[in-house]
Amino acid sequence: MAELPDSGVADASDYRRGAVPIPAVRVVPFYLPQFHPTEENDRWWGAGFTEWTNVAAAQPVYNGHDQPKLPADLGFYDLRLDAVRDRQATLAEAHGVHAFMYYYYWFAGKRLLNTPIDMLLAGDLHMPFCVMWANENWTRRWDGRAHDILIRQDYDEVPAEEFLDDIAPFLRDERYMRIDGKPLVAVYRIAALPDPQQVIKCWRERSRALGVGELHILGVDVDRTFDGSDRDPASVGLDGTLGFPPHNHKWRWQPRGGLGVDRRFTGNLLSYAAMATAGERKLVRMNATHYPGVMVGFDNTARRQWSSDLWFGSNPYTFRRWLAAAVEAVQDREPDRRVVFVNAWNEWAESAVLEPTLRFGRAYLLAVRDVVNR
Repeated sequence: MAELPDSGVADASDYRRGAVPIPAVRVVPFYLPQFHPTEENDRWWGAGFTEWTNVAAAQPVYNGHDQPKLPADLGFYDLRLDAVRDRQATLAEAHGVHAFMYYYYWFAGKRLLNTPIDMLLAGDLHMPFCVMWANENWTRRWDGRAHDILIRQDYDEVPAEEFLDDIAPFLRDERYMRIDGKPLVAVYRIAALPDPQQVIKCWRERSRALGVGELHILGVDVDRTFDGSDRDPASVGLDGTLGFPPHNHKWRWQPRGGLGVDRRFTGNLLSYAAMATAGERKLVRMNATHYPGVMVGFDNTARRQWSSDLWFGSNPYTFRRWLAAAVEAVQDREPDRRVVFVNAWNEWAESAVLEPTLRFGRAYLLAVRDVVNR
């Protein structure tokens, strides 16, 4: 009688007390390094400004609105402190988060909000990390568009090709996240680059010359109005794309009846449930080189108050369902390519927060742990 082939299913030893679960996927939330004072923010917004300044000042737009959204376990932290970043990493790893993708701000050779990641590189925190070049203008409206600009992306002053040299020390680090053995680099607004194909080609050549080796380069899936690209990723030299909702996801307006919406509110009130459901359906049509993204929530009332965009009804249970669908959608890939991105770890002024909050505690983190370690 022939023996049955190995099914690959975990044996009973995997369920013993103290056994370490095998993650079904690598969950990578975006990480905002805004929570520490900088000279530029002092000049633009006032002495001592950090993202917490906006967060604490938010007012509710409708009855029961979770504003201001306030931190629980970690408090109003300062990312210059090693102890804070260590607590974040400990909390993340305990709940199935694999790595943080840091927003990386580089403007024609000038770096901003770089203290946390520089300290990470110099320290011994063991958690994996990677970077996304947030190559948008900084504006007073926090929207990256071409008005009320505080600091501009100027590719004529310093070519975009030089970005690779700036991040090379991070790419060499053994903690840096890799896909197929290649350091993962993402670009927010790929079509904003003067010649994306040439820039990416140069990055790959430069990476080899610097001894970093091959790269895994992803473009963020955003609309053309945000300098997204509608071309095939491979045609511009990318290895794929990554999801970053609410960008390029369904926007459905939320009925306002009975919500007691403040008459001063002129922004957009949208349905989180509708986006999550549409996001799950979108996974069926997902290209093999696209890495899905899931949104904890989105509500930028802390930045724009009465003209904000906010998704009504976000909650840990619907988030868990959406995340589980995304995890399931990548299970037929090679293990190293089973990656799902989350918006976000700590975007407090946009209410995209996996970190514990006063309203939900650790519920979002528990949802991640439940899905990843299933």
